Amino acid sequence: MYRVLIADDDYEDRELLKMEIQRALGKDDEDIRFFEAVSVNQARELLSTHFFDLMTLDIEFDKMNEGLDALPDFFENYPTLNIIIISGKLNKSEVTEQLFRFTRDNVLKGMRWARHFDVLDKKDDKTSALQHAYSFVFKQKDVSDKVRELLLLAESHLEKDELAECLDVYQKIQNLAPGETESSENINIFKGGVSPERALEYYNKGEKVVGSLILGHYLEIRLKIFTRRILGHVYPGLYDCLRDLERSHRITRQKKSLFQQVLRFRNKAIHHPTAMSEQDIDMAIKNLSLLEAKA
Repeated sequence: MYRVLIADDDYEDRELLKMEIQRALGKDDEDIRFFEAVSVNQARELLSTHFFDLMTLDIEFDKMNEGLDALPDFFENYPTLNIIIISGKLNKSEVTEQLFRFTRDNVLKGMRWARHFDVLDKKDDKTSALQHAYSFVFKQKDVSDKVRELLLLAESHLEKDELAECLDVYQKIQNLAPGETESSENINIFKGGVSPERALEYYNKGEKVVGSLILGHYLEIRLKIFTRRILGHVYPGLYDCLRDLERSHRITRQKKSLFQQVLRFRNKAIHHPTAMSEQDIDMAIKNLSLLEAKA
C-alpha cells in the first residue's frame, strides 16, 4: 500500500494529480490510497492522525504562498515525509529560490537525508519525480533497518567500554544516514565537544540519559588530561591511569581519593545514566575542580 496526501484547494487539480500518480506508479503498486486536503489546516489534521508515504503540496490556497509558508512546519514535524511542491503561478526557479534558505539550513542540520523533496510546476511531467519518491520509501525502510542494527552494535561496544569501536559504528551510521540524531550526538560526546554546562542543560530539560553520558565522557577526558599533566603520558583505561599515578608517588593521598571519587561518578554516568542525580553532577564537578586545582 502506498498512501498519498494531496493538499490542493482545486478539485480539478487534485483529480489530475491522482491520474498522474496512477499513471506513474500503477505498474509498481496496484494499491495506492489517496487522501485529500483542501486547506493547509486540513493537511495538518490528516498528517497528525495518519501516516503518508508522499504529500503533494500546492503553493497557493486562500492566501498567496500559504502552502510555502507551511512548509517549515511540515519539515520540522514530519522529518521522513516525502514532499513534492506543486506551483501553478510561480515558476520552478522562483519557488526553489524562496525555499533555498530553509532547505539549506536543514541540510546543514542533517534534516533532509530521510526525505525525497522536489519542486514542480503544474504543467511539468511529474513521472520521474513521482517514481523517485516511490522508490525512496523503500530505500528509506532499508536504511532504517540498517541503522537500527548498527545502533544495537554501537550499544554493545558502549557496554564493554569500547569507545573507539563505538565511534567507528556511529560514523558508519552517519555515512548511511547523515544527521541521524543519536549517532551524531554521541560522536560529539566522544570527540570531546562537551562541558558540564551542556550536561546540565540536557539534564534540566528532561534528557537525563544524554546529560549523564555527556558528563561521564567529560569527566573521562578531564581525568586523562590530569594524568598526562602529572605523568607525561596517558592510558586508554582510567584504572591504569590511577595505578601509575599511585606508583609514581607524584600525587597526594587527597588527590588520589578525589581521582577515585570522580572516576566512580564517571562510571555511574556512563554505565548507569538513569541513576545519576543533579546532586551527583554537582558533586562530580566539585571534586574534579578540587582535583585539578594546583597545590
